[in-house]
Amino acid sequence: MPMITRLRLPLLLCAAACTAPPRVSREELPESPGGAFQWRVERYLDEHGAIPDRAWQTAIDTRARTVAATAALTDAGGISPLAWTHRGPDNVAGRSRALAIDPRNPQRIWVGATSGGLWRSGDAGATWSQVDDWWANLSVGCVTIDPHSPDVMYVGTGEGHYSLAHLLRSFSHFVRGAGVMKSTDGGLTWAQLPATAGWQHTTRIAVSPANPAVLLASRRPGGVARSTDGGQTWTDVTGGLAVDPFSWQVAFDPNDATRAVAHLAPGSVATHHVIRSTDGGVTWQFAASGLASVSGESSRIELCYARSSPGMVYASCGAGSGKVWRSTDGGANWTQRTPTGTNLGTSYYYNGLWVDPTDNSRLVVGALHVWRSTDGGVSWTQTTNGYIMTVDPHLDVHAFCADPGYDGATNRRLYVATDGGIHVADDVLAAAPGTGWRDLDATMRSTQFYAAAGHLTGDVVIGGTQDNGTLRVLGGSPTANLVFGGDGGHVQIDPTNPQYTYGEYQYLGVHRSSNGGASAVQITSGLADVGAGKSNFIAPLRLDPNDPQRLYAGGRSLWRTTNPRSGTTWTSIKPDAGSLIASIAITPGVPDRVFVGHNDGRLYRTVNGLAAAPTWTALDDNAANDPLPDRVPTRLVVDPTNVAIVYACFGGFAADNLWRSADAGLTWLPVVGSAPFALPPAPVYGMAVHPEDGNVLYAATEVGVFASDDFGAHWSADNEGPANVVCEEITFAHGTGPRQLVLATLGRGLWTAQVRRPAAVAYGSACAGHASPPQLGVDPLAPARLGRTATFVGSNLRVGQPFAFVAAGLSDQTWSGGALPFPLDGYGMVGCALQTSIEVALMAPVTGTGEARWDLAMPAGTQFLGLRIFAQILAADPGVNPAGLVTSRPIAMTLGF
Repeated sequence: MPMITRLRLPLLLCAAACTAPPRVSREELPESPGGAFQWRVERYLDEHGAIPDRAWQTAIDTRARTVAATAALTDAGGISPLAWTHRGPDNVAGRSRALAIDPRNPQRIWVGATSGGLWRSGDAGATWSQVDDWWANLSVGCVTIDPHSPDVMYVGTGEGHYSLAHLLRSFSHFVRGAGVMKSTDGGLTWAQLPATAGWQHTTRIAVSPANPAVLLASRRPGGVARSTDGGQTWTDVTGGLAVDPFSWQVAFDPNDATRAVAHLAPGSVATHHVIRSTDGGVTWQFAASGLASVSGESSRIELCYARSSPGMVYASCGAGSGKVWRSTDGGANWTQRTPTGTNLGTSYYYNGLWVDPTDNSRLVVGALHVWRSTDGGVSWTQTTNGYIMTVDPHLDVHAFCADPGYDGATNRRLYVATDGGIHVADDVLAAAPGTGWRDLDATMRSTQFYAAAGHLTGDVVIGGTQDNGTLRVLGGSPTANLVFGGDGGHVQIDPTNPQYTYGEYQYLGVHRSSNGGASAVQITSGLADVGAGKSNFIAPLRLDPNDPQRLYAGGRSLWRTTNPRSGTTWTSIKPDAGSLIASIAITPGVPDRVFVGHNDGRLYRTVNGLAAAPTWTALDDNAANDPLPDRVPTRLVVDPTNVAIVYACFGGFAADNLWRSADAGLTWLPVVGSAPFALPPAPVYGMAVHPEDGNVLYAATEVGVFASDDFGAHWSADNEGPANVVCEEITFAHGTGPRQLVLATLGRGLWTAQVRRPAAVAYGSACAGHASPPQLGVDPLAPARLGRTATFVGSNLRVGQPFAFVAAGLSDQTWSGGALPFPLDGYGMVGCALQTSIEVALMAPVTGTGEARWDLAMPAGTQFLGLRIFAQILAADPGVNPAGLVTSRPIAMTLGF
């Protein structure tokens, strides 16, 4: 394909200078959100360095057509809704930026996960359930309950709190939300507001305190919009204030519906403004002083009215390492309250603000930690020192919501949304590090995983997460333990000894566990590509399937260690090619054949990979030899059943994101199927090949899991377990036992699926001496699947005979007290034998071509998985024996998914 220069984003470091809790090592600090964002954007871009208009919606629509087309068919790949098991974790939630509480019932809480949808609790956060798996978008940016009629709710989709605003002009159609969802029945049912379908990121929705039909919404891009009919139609009200504006927040004055304040920034420069309205949001003006304009990429401004003091509003601004400002005239003029030497550390990524509705001097700010002031923002006390799985709120604090009964005296309960879910202080004025906080993560399975691996011994699954470390679940329990902190990445488990597991912290910080994932230590000594700019934020890590003592890691170079279990040393075996390594594959059975893919789409292979200095050949050089897309190769996979077959997965919202080579990488063809049984034009982040059947393929994509039974010619999207969440990796667990898929999702945690494919195998024999006996099989489109109808197909039947029968039963050993096979010679069927018990007898007409079909409903309960059903034809064949009847060779069906 023609080489096109790709847009490269500059590397970001952590926007706020942060200090981790004392017990956290340097290697386990919280994430660099800019680095994570850069890595994700790279995988969204097409060859032109862009994301097409409505790219995400197009992918979702394509998936919907595939689901509709396959609804009447069976699930491909031996997985179905019944096959999936949600593995949690139950004790570590993912990033949340929005929460709301029903003012009529403080037990009813709503939380928006940034990539895991809307969650609801009916018991004050003790347990949670997801609201809807099949929204058009599972990225929730804000949740608002109408104070006039709490059964009316609004959810804004798309997470708009990213940086690099000026660079994202080229990405004006960045992967986004799907506008605003509205419910009028207390959250039971939801519908998209059609006029908002094109909104990319809805960051806040405000309802007028005087008129529930009047709404304000802050958007990125688009600035502030206003509706006077409950969201049916909208008017842009800030477009004249800035070029390509965006807004992170808007709020009505709770005491005066004519007043409102908002944040506004132009899309082209890193300046931020407070704007205000005195006519209910119809027109807007810049603040007159103080926060009229502040500079800096991290200068996000959060706003909150002091309900107890009309006209007073506070602002938390990331400029100056985090300061609080106050206005006493409705947002016109602002005064800095926080002294110059006090730095709260707020930034574009984390910045929450709450003002006590009963006392205007009490404030709470969310940054890396939670801070409290009781003197109007002058002096501050750190009230949390949390980390992963701590009672204190997780690091990176995003939003607050008070109990509806908060009165500043007997009820001072405040809820907090963080990168690790939801926490609560029952008395926000008394809470301090290590005391006064409760974790409310239980059963909120919204964790964002980048990768995962599994082993059947102990039923272990280990995955790397966004800002919640590397986590392990064991033995079917959804409770995770922390293997290693910070951001997790790729995971590998030694297939021969699962006590040894390997993972990574951001930017190739490889770590090892020698106790099955109970804990881990870093093994990066000599690994020179650790760190930003030297490797991808989530860098590739692969164990050699031929020798678990060989571990490969990709940065600027390809690195190999032959002693990962102890005394680990690393050697560079591929020089820097000018583009970071994105994917690695080692050929099973041929350890010298190694494949490496780079961010710019180049692909290399060596056939002497075990040499001290392997020779590398470009299979795709982005120039004269350019058979593959010039997009990020997210995964490389070698077919374990045929090592000449190699698959390459690609990022980018574009067509043809899965390719196959049948000659070890020399030539390539796309493997995306054809509409409506096709992969969508969206990033494919991972794929797996069934270890015993290379025709069976699985793909993890930006919009869910797809499977194929026919070598990629047709793809199914019926596998409802993980829904349409972003799926980052799919792989088979190691070990002996039923095949099990492991799936890592970005927002719905970890999943596994038993892959028990339906089977039909002939056994025994037909009537002895019969030259052309009937033949029995199963329709490949209607095999023995749980809860479906299996179809037997008979052929070679005597034409002209009206009917044929199939006898089916549960045993091939005994029936009615006698042993099987049971000779039928005594019944005139010389040389024939009954070889199945008869629990069911089915009759069907014989066609003019000597065929017949019989349908048999299969049981639906998973307890029947693996059940064997035996069947045999009994048909008329006059003259072949005294009875004029013959039997077929029997078949044994195995019930599967």
